[in-house]
This record gives sequence, C-alpha cells and structure tokens, in this order.
Amino acid sequence: MARMHTRKRGKSGSSKDYDEDPKKYLILSDEEIKNLVISLNKEGLTRSQIGIRLRDQHAVAGTKAVLGKKIGTILRESGAGLPIPEDLNSLIQRYKNVRKHLAMNKKDMANQRKSQLIMSKILRLVRYYKSNNYIASNWSLEKVL
Repeated sequence: MARMHTRKRGKSGSSKDYDEDPKKYLILSDEEIKNLVISLNKEGLTRSQIGIRLRDQHAVAGTKAVLGKKIGTILRESGAGLPIPEDLNSLIQRYKNVRKHLAMNKKDMANQRKSQLIMSKILRLVRYYKSNNYIASNWSLEKVL
C-alpha cells in the first residue's frame, strides 16, 4: 500500500502469530480481562496503551484472540469509550504541537507544510468517522482546536 503524503511505498500492517488455543496459558478469566480493560481505561490509558499493559504485565496476547472482541468494542459496550477515536485525537495533538512551534518560528516553511498535511489527514478521518457514526454528525473540529 502506498503512503499518503510521500512518494515511497511501504509495507502496511503486521500479522499476529497463529495460536490454536490462546487461553491455554492465561491465568485471568474472560470477565477479569474485561474488568481489567475497563479499569485501565479509567486510569486514563488509551486503547493501545491498554493492549501493551495487558500483553506485558498480564500475559494476554490479544483480546481479539481470547475474547473475540477488540479493546475498543469492550469499552464501547461498557459505555466507557472515548468521545473521539484515538488516532484522530493523536493527530489533533500533533497539529496543536506544530501550530505552537509555528507561532514561535514563523519562517519555518517545512513545518507549515507539515501542518497542512496533518490537517488534511484530520479532515479525511473526520469525514470517515462521521459517515460511519463513530462520532456525531454535528461534531465540529473547531471545539477541539
């Protein structure tokens, strides 16, 4: 798959190791894993940070293999999901950091272009999330920026 804002190509994604029975080495039950995911979310961790913590500290290789549900689905079902998706939130934070840099360095044209590219990715993601009902159709980017 080609990259969005460069001329190079690259490999996209990664593959999980296949394991016939992912539950054979687990100490935690399914309900304990769900409660752990919800409690880690209440601590303020993002979905990717929750997955890393589950993998490293609790030997849960992946919730999709064990429970049949992703971390985001578990959080949505419990009512503890994020108001906006994690990838959109990280892009917004990157955009804010670049704009703060540009306020101090007005002649930095490379970062001016970078801010334009980040904003185009944000707008593309917002359009996708609105069309698939991940965020409300009246959600505005102006509130966040």
